[in-house]
Amino acid sequence: MTCTDDVEGAGTAEAEAPECHCGRNCPPYSPSPGAVELRAPDGAVMVGDLVDGERVAGFAYVSPREGEPSGEHDRLLTEEDRGRAAPPQRAVPVVRPTGPGDERLPHDRLPERVVVPAARRSPCLPAAVNDLLADGSWGRLLRPIARTVRAAGHELWLCGGAPRELLSGHGREAVRDLDLTGTAPAGRFAELARRTLQEEGETYELRTPVSPDSLVCTVLGSDQSSELIEYRGLGLGGFGFPATGTDLAADSGQRDFTVNTLLYDVQRHLVLDPGERGLAHLSVPGRALVPVDRSADPVIRAALALRAVKFLVRWEADGPVDTHELRAWTAEFPDDLAGHVRERGDQAWAHVEALHHECLGGVPADRQTAVASTLGPGVESLLKTLLGSPA
Repeated sequence: MTCTDDVEGAGTAEAEAPECHCGRNCPPYSPSPGAVELRAPDGAVMVGDLVDGERVAGFAYVSPREGEPSGEHDRLLTEEDRGRAAPPQRAVPVVRPTGPGDERLPHDRLPERVVVPAARRSPCLPAAVNDLLADGSWGRLLRPIARTVRAAGHELWLCGGAPRELLSGHGREAVRDLDLTGTAPAGRFAELARRTLQEEGETYELRTPVSPDSLVCTVLGSDQSSELIEYRGLGLGGFGFPATGTDLAADSGQRDFTVNTLLYDVQRHLVLDPGERGLAHLSVPGRALVPVDRSADPVIRAALALRAVKFLVRWEADGPVDTHELRAWTAEFPDDLAGHVRERGDQAWAHVEALHHECLGGVPADRQTAVASTLGPGVESLLKTLLGSPA
């Protein structure tokens, strides 16, 4: 169990870390001056670099034909590509060309106040993360992949449930899966991961090089059914197709809830809060569930509503959750949210049905609708429709 006693100003330079209460005698946080790290001259391409005179805006991916390497199917994006319906044919150089660019690493481009040494947040947190990565197959898999990815000039962070649960004071048993994000384009990560697995002789494999619809790369266990690691590059919006980037602040704007914008640097033991609200919303009594994307798109609304119900069901044993901002947003939903999703076509409705099964499969129907009812008639009717009950 980690100890992350909430302190006033946690995540700021003025905060004092609590003492260790986990029984491992974790050393107290002792700040030391650190120099800003610079990118290697032969490092990877990042957003803002110039390639053939064009400013890099991000990366896309096109599906390879059978037997072709994934890394060769990443596509370099510029601002002019935002109006395209499909990625251009422009390949991503493995090494960035010589030329002007921001030499700082992504975490050094953030305001200092949102880059928090883990031991300042809690002296037990670095040990808890190390315990997580030493548990079972995760560490045997993640550590060598991380070394390979970083040797190629890319950065890698824990995201999603792992930093959220450990920062909430839960132990590694609360972490259900290992999600990663980073600066590597989708195909490049898949190639680096595959190379690592082959060199390490591990009996894991990539289910598919990359999912073209989500740009997620999944590493499965030897039984080919258990998902051990999922990687997706830093989120990037504004394109007519899935895209990733290297900007931490842009990534935070693409996530569902503020508590899921937090990232953990396992190499430097840093907590990153690019959206500047994640740590604060974990520190309120019982957590606050605050949506990031308050879109009017019915499919996005339905997806976030299902994830919200999932978290509220999962967290009910931990005490009250602050849903004030969430309920203010879901109150704007039409009462017939399900009907609005269906108007978008069979594919949109099938996507929502699949997400419902993923988020709430196994949760009793009456529990789903009871929690959904707290978020307004639109969410309640959506759940009843998905459950096959009269709305």
